[in-house]
Amino acid sequence: MYTWFYITEPIWNNAFSAEKRKWRSIYVPKIIEWTLNNLELWEEIAFEECDEKWNIISFNWLKNFIKTEYNWIPTYIFDNHNHTFYFWSKAIHDWIIKPWIKLIHIDEHSDMREPDIDIILEKTKLNLQDIFDYTNNILNVGNYIKPAIKSEIIWEVIKIQWEASLLEIWGKIDRLWDYILNLDIDFFSPEMSYIDYNKAKKIVINLAKKAKLITIATSPFFINQTRAIKIIKDLLA
Repeated sequence: MYTWFYITEPIWNNAFSAEKRKWRSIYVPKIIEWTLNNLELWEEIAFEECDEKWNIISFNWLKNFIKTEYNWIPTYIFDNHNHTFYFWSKAIHDWIIKPWIKLIHIDEHSDMREPDIDIILEKTKLNLQDIFDYTNNILNVGNYIKPAIKSEIIWEVIKIQWEASLLEIWGKIDRLWDYILNLDIDFFSPEMSYIDYNKAKKIVINLAKKAKLITIATSPFFINQTRAIKIIKDLLA
């Protein structure tokens, strides 16, 4: 992920509404080790889907993926959520986390679908190139968690998709340890505005401070990316 590239085949996130779209390439940015100041939009198409009238809707995404730190905790910021499978695997490879770790998944969606092609990765024999190819050619925004469980990257998933689960985790923070915080910024989309922003922010920040690894997706299809960047900068300031 240290150089940008295009996906031109009807695979991965480029496969949505395949039967209706003319094939267009989608852009995958490179990752840079920098600060939140480098979190900015780009004119390239990141995601395409058709609406209920089969009109093609295009979404732009980030100029770069960001590897940074929050409270000295390794933090990855990227657009489509399936990339997190690669970043989790790389964190194991780099001895940042141990295999079989807990996942706190804050997201408007569960992302627990099964991929069309399944692989089991031996936790002691991680081949990052194979994982990179699998992440970018097979997985999409809704099906990357199940392979992580089967590959023994994740052993338990705590899903936070609504206010009740958010308040429930607030009462458990002091007892939580050894986990990845996996945040989709669409949790702060207009559809979720019934949840008090400051309350959600406080809980997310407290969870982030205790995490072993933080992965954050900006989700171009589900939330305006200018808004997403503003929220990330507010959370991690």
